[in-house]
Order: sequence, then structure tokens, then C-alpha cells
Amino acid sequence: MDCTVVHRVSRDDDYESELTASREEIAAVLSGVADGILTGSIRFGDGADAVAVDVPDELSLEIELETEDDELALELELEWPTSAGEFAPSPMEALPDEADALPASVGAADASRSLARFELFRDRNEEWRWRLRHRNGNVIANSGEGYTRKHNAWKGLRSVMRNAPEAEVTEDTTD
Repeated sequence: MDCTVVHRVSRDDDYESELTASREEIAAVLSGVADGILTGSIRFGDGADAVAVDVPDELSLEIELETEDDELALELELEWPTSAGEFAPSPMEALPDEADALPASVGAADASRSLARFELFRDRNEEWRWRLRHRNGNVIANSGEGYTRKHNAWKGLRSVMRNAPEAEVTEDTTD
């Protein structure tokens, strides 16, 4: 499935993004929002158009499920009090633009906590791969293999995300 992304930033610094994509791609964006909530700052986009907002320790979540015109809509709305100047363009560096990277970049804005992002892409052989890219542009990990199905690449990526914090570190002592 091709994805469609529409971003708008208004004169009032409001940021709006609309994404039409697969379940996996939407889940990746929502995971980015969750990461930002956990770290206390959410970044929307990359480069000069990036916007970051601080998230307080306590906020309100409204979940609404409704049917309208033969469509089912799930709306998630987070709210919290704001102070002047809290919502501003982010000073983060732009990442290199590469075809087939994740469709919408949303994640933790705190650079000390979020130094990298996962990207899903197609290689020259039309196989799906993932990579972990540091914010300085360097690739620090990759799938090591291509997948014929995008779904399997997502499974591999999620497996690394889930299992890496618990991974054992070993040292090769042979010289």
C-alpha cells in the first residue's frame, strides 16, 4: 500500500498531519507519539519544518469511537495546559532524505533520550529492510537481510525494539 502524508503548519504554529498508510506504518507513528509522551517531549517532522512540544507529567486523554457516513472513526485527543512559547519549531538537524523511509516522523524530541530512529525502506533489489539511523545520519544497525514482504520487515524491526533492552552483552576474548 502506498502512503500519503499531508503536513500543515499554520500561522498560529498549529501543526497538522494527515497520513494514509498501512496498519504497521500507522502503528509506527503512534509508537513515536508514545515515546515522546514517555520522554516528556514530542517531535513532529524533521528538519526546518520540525515542531516540538513539551509534555507535562499529567495530561488528559479523550478516546472517541464513532460511525459517520459509513466510516468508523477513532479519535485520540491529548490535552494539557500550555504556557507561552511552549510550542515552537524544533532546532533539530535535518536527516538525509531517502526514498521509502518511514512516512511520518514523530517521536521523542529530547535529543538526550532519542538519538536515533528506525526506518523501513526498499533496497535496490526491491526487498524490504529496516535500519536504525542516528540523528547525525549514520546507520548504527540494520536488518542484515532483505524481506520479500514488508510485514516481515516490520516484524523483525519490532522484535529488535522489544528484545534489545534485555539483550546480553558478551565479549569475544579470542585474540
